[in-house]
Amino acid sequence: MKNLRNLAILLLALVVSQNAMAWGKWGHRISAYIAEQHLTEKANAECRRYLKHSLPYFASWQDHWRSCEGFKEICTAHSHYVNEDFTLRGKKSPDRDPVSRIDKIMKEMEKGQYLNMPDSIVAMNLKLLIHMTTDMHCPGHVTYPKEMNFPMKKVIKVGNKKYVRHKFWDGAPMILHPKWRIEQFAKAYDTYTAKEIKKFCKGDTYKWGYANARKMVETFDYWDENEDLKKMSKEKRQVIEDMTHKQLAVGGYRLAYILNRIFK
Repeated sequence: MKNLRNLAILLLALVVSQNAMAWGKWGHRISAYIAEQHLTEKANAECRRYLKHSLPYFASWQDHWRSCEGFKEICTAHSHYVNEDFTLRGKKSPDRDPVSRIDKIMKEMEKGQYLNMPDSIVAMNLKLLIHMTTDMHCPGHVTYPKEMNFPMKKVIKVGNKKYVRHKFWDGAPMILHPKWRIEQFAKAYDTYTAKEIKKFCKGDTYKWGYANARKMVETFDYWDENEDLKKMSKEKRQVIEDMTHKQLAVGGYRLAYILNRIFK
C-alpha cells in the first residue's frame, strides 16, 4: 500500500512538473537536438558514454524530478532573476539560478576534471546542463524586479485558449507549429552561420544572462492584453516566431559550446 501511495505521489509530481517547464518538453528537445548537431566527435562520444542516450532524451529530466524527494536540491535552478540593471540577482545563492549553476558545473568539469568524478555525477551534471542552458533562454524564465512594473502575467489568446505570458512562452514552439516534428523545427531554426554561432557563444554565462535579460524586455510589447494570436497581423506574429526561433537555436548552440569545452 505504501509503495502504491509513493508511486501516486511520484506520478502527481511528474504531471505538475510538466505544467511548469520552460519551453515545454518540445522546446527543450529542439535546443538539445540542435546542440547535438554541433558537438565535436569527442564531445558526442563522451556524452553518449555517460548518458547512454541522446541529448534530447534527457532534455526535460530536471523538470520531471524537480518536485520529488531527493531531487529538489539539485533541480531548483530554473528562472533567471535579475536586478533593475539586468545583472544577476541570485549571484549570492548560485544553486538557485541557472546562469550561476551552469558556470559552476562547467568550471568543475572542464580541463579534464570530469575524469576524476564518479560516472553518475558526470551524468547528472550533463542532464542539468542540457536543461538549464535551454531554461535561461526562455523569455518567460527571466524574472524582473517588481519595481520595473513589467506586465509579467500579460494574457495572450490563441482562439478559445488563454495563456499568461510565462505559460505562452513555455509552449511557444508547439503553439506556433502544433504539427511539426523535431526534425522540422531543427531544420527551420538551425539556420545560423558558423560566424554568427561563434559570436553567440562569446563571453561567459553571466554575459549571456545579462544580454538575455536586456533583450527579453521587448517581448512585453509583442501583444496587447488579451490579443488573439490567430487574429494578429503577419508582421506581429513573425516577431514572436523570430524570437522563438532565435532563442531555441542560441540555447542549442551555447549548450554545444559548453559540452565541447568540457570534453575538449
